[in-house]
Amino acid sequence: MPAGGKKPPLVYIDSCIFLNVIKREASYWSDSLKLLLAAERGDIEIVASTLVLAEVASHKGDVDPAKRDEIIERYLTAAPVLWYELDLFVVDDTRRICDEYKMSGADAAHMATAVRAKAEYLVSNDKRFPYGQAVGGVRIIRPMVLWDATIDDVHVDQEAAVSP
Repeated sequence: MPAGGKKPPLVYIDSCIFLNVIKREASYWSDSLKLLLAAERGDIEIVASTLVLAEVASHKGDVDPAKRDEIIERYLTAAPVLWYELDLFVVDDTRRICDEYKMSGADAAHMATAVRAKAEYLVSNDKRFPYGQAVGGVRIIRPMVLWDATIDDVHVDQEAAVSP
């Protein structure tokens, strides 16, 4: 539990955040890694659908399989994650979100799962989310510090500054 005894925020982390870290994408890597480290420390609580795991595990392209497996093991398998399945109710909500927000099916499924889980935030770097809005009570944001900053955050920023 974070300092001060506050309950950590429940955060749905989109697949792209994990991929930003795996691929070490310069403009996204540091803020994305800070989120994962915060989850590991218990400063935030991750909620995810099994679709996140499927997307990260099956991503093709410029992904190092060893790095992918390391991130999956560390942040999705070993870390405490509140898992949600894509059931018929989530799929029904997904269809409505697709229509209302003009989102792709996978992105809308992430959003519908975040709403179902009563997450406080959905965090993504994907261009297709309606940032700055709340959908079903879930605020859609880009990666940011949602906890009291730690020395880990400083170290990540320092590493990003010297090795872009």
